[in-house]
Amino acid sequence: MAAERRNNRKYRTDGNVAYKPEYEQESVREPSRRELVRGNTVRRPEPRRRPQPQPRRRPAARPSVQVRTQSAVAPFTVVGLFAVLACTLLLVVNCARLAVANNGIVELRSDLAELQDENRVLQAKYELLFDVEEIERQFLSNGSMVRSSPGQTVYLDLSGGDSVVYYEGAGSGLSALLQRAEQFFAGLVS
Repeated sequence: MAAERRNNRKYRTDGNVAYKPEYEQESVREPSRRELVRGNTVRRPEPRRRPQPQPRRRPAARPSVQVRTQSAVAPFTVVGLFAVLACTLLLVVNCARLAVANNGIVELRSDLAELQDENRVLQAKYELLFDVEEIERQFLSNGSMVRSSPGQTVYLDLSGGDSVVYYEGAGSGLSALLQRAEQFFAGLVS
């Protein structure tokens, strides 16, 4: 009984913060004259209510859908499919060409690095061929070059025009073509 009372509590507020628990009790009504028997209140059971019948719900009728028969394929669809396939094929071919070109570039760069190394080696060998001390000794020995003494003053005459010395092998190739063009224009001016 005590457990029922604890479970039947309702908390209400009357406009303030304090809670006031109230026990939920059945509302006590005054018994009618019929219910009074010899001074005791007797409660008559209430007749059971019959549930009201609910209207029957009809199951949802599904609309009948007519299925279309398969029609011919639209020509625009076929043309579009071929266009997509052609673009895909071109993309794959160009990607392959790009890969081949990149591979060629890598090979050429490695060849360039090797040739630059070889150029450095050959340049060093070429510079070693012309030993300045050896050339000076050779010209001093045959008398074409004379060393100046510390008390001498040497003057260099640059009043003359520039001169070019053509070697015997200059008669062919690009230098011969330039020489002929120079002679031609010199003949026109004079």
